[in-house]
Amino acid sequence: FMWYCMLVGDVSCIPFFLATVVIGNLVVLNLFLALLLSNFSSSK
Repeated sequence: FMWYCMLVGDVSCIPFFLATVVIGNLVVLNLFLALLLSNFSSSK
């Protein structure tokens, strides 16, 4: 996806793409941890 952004835009796509990837990974990790912790708390 970054390649298409670079074709349309310029170098300014790089920080936007990196921020999107980092924030997306944090959101997915947060959801996974919440699911994991809720399963552990309900099993006791």
